[in-house]
Amino acid sequence: MKELAILKELSVLYVDDDLKACESLEHILKYYFKDVYIAHNGEEAFKLYKGKKCHLLIVDYDMPIMDGYEFLSQVRRSDNTTPAVILSSYDDKSKLKNAIKLNLLEYLVKPYELDQLKNVLQEFVKQIEKEGLLKYTISNNCYYDYTKKEIVEKETIYKLTSFEVKIFEFLLNNRYKVTTYEELLYILNTDNQKSLISMIYKINKKLPRKLIENIKDIGYKLNI
Repeated sequence: MKELAILKELSVLYVDDDLKACESLEHILKYYFKDVYIAHNGEEAFKLYKGKKCHLLIVDYDMPIMDGYEFLSQVRRSDNTTPAVILSSYDDKSKLKNAIKLNLLEYLVKPYELDQLKNVLQEFVKQIEKEGLLKYTISNNCYYDYTKKEIVEKETIYKLTSFEVKIFEFLLNNRYKVTTYEELLYILNTDNQKSLISMIYKINKKLPRKLIENIKDIGYKLNI
């Protein structure tokens, strides 16, 4: 479906302790999304959520260690915008009532049809487009547009090359840690460190200030 094509630029975190259900839905999600992250309980999911850029959360309600409600409650303490869907095997009104507090995109009762999932994905696309959730704020007057692959500062638009996009988005998705030279060279499929340094320099020139910091002998970190 044409309106779902944008999902190929996005990532989803799917959390479910049912391994067969995971395998089945993971296969479907990989058809639509660029990256699909899998966890089998809320504790695993929260670690993934903190380390990865997840545009959509699909979470089973009933899981061991930390259930879906607890996981999303933790997420919502600092993030009330990332769209989330809860899956449940039971049409339980008390669970539904609890889940409403979590600002959900949808509450799906298992088993659900593929068309129901597609409808949820369509609503997800509408929401992120309407609320500008594919724009990452760099500073008061500057943001990165994940869809258009450009940095916008006030009225000025800075287009990124395909290689610059790979570097910048990798750094953005891993902004809480130092990214090594080896990691960046790997995603660029090259061992030319001078070329990498040149690209970092060009990206910094397109930013409102020098945000990509070189960590001597290790790599780079995005200071946002």
